[in-house]
Order: sequence, then structure tokens, then C-alpha cells
Amino acid sequence: MKKIAHLLILLILSFNLMAHEGHNSTPGSYKTLYGGTISVGKEINLEVIINGLEFTVYPLSHESKDLTEVKIEALGKPKKGKAYPIVLKKLQKGYSATVDLKGDNRLPVQITTNYKNKTDVFTIQIEE
Repeated sequence: MKKIAHLLILLILSFNLMAHEGHNSTPGSYKTLYGGTISVGKEINLEVIINGLEFTVYPLSHESKDLTEVKIEALGKPKKGKAYPIVLKKLQKGYSATVDLKGDNRLPVQITTNYKNKTDVFTIQIEE
């Protein structure tokens, strides 16, 4: 009986020892600020929200803070035909655009960001 009691005490103590702080933030995970998905780049991250044929992007630092001095260009790259620029509308903290699929079911969009003279390229896909 004493052995079982000792075993139970050791088992309970071992769980308490493993429950130390720092397990609420997973290394390599990024927090979204606007409810989208995070695309990770070398220089910055890009939070993307796709709603039908409209997409919105928010440039973020790797610490999930808004970045304002970012130049962003978007290029629609259909499977057939030539690539064409997509006009982005500046929002308060991000950029938004509506695309024309031109008869296709989906359109890959290449987003190029320039932050402090360093470039990142992201690709998102808009689907019907």
C-alpha cells in the first residue's frame, strides 16, 4: 500500500514539474491581427484575407506588428495568356483589390513587397 501511495505522489509531482511557463506561445507560429492567414517571408510577413474575388493584404513584421513603409505590387498570372498588373487600393493599414478571372476558375496572384530596399515575393490563389 505504501508503494502505491509513493507512486501516486511521484506521478502527481512529475506532472506539476512539467507544467512550467512558456508553453502558451509555440515557436514558429505567428499571430494574425485581422483574421486572415499568414504567409511568411524572409523580410516581412503578409496576412492575407480572400473573400470571393476580392483579396486584402496586410504587411506585418515577424513580431506581428503593422508595417507602413512597404511598397506592394500585385501581378495576376493566369495559366493561359499574359500576366497583368492588379491595381491595389490603399486602406488604412493594408491593401485591397478585386480581380477578374477572365473566364478561368482560379488565378494565381504574385505579390511583391519592398521593405527597406529588400524584396519578398508571395503567391496567393484566388478561386471562384
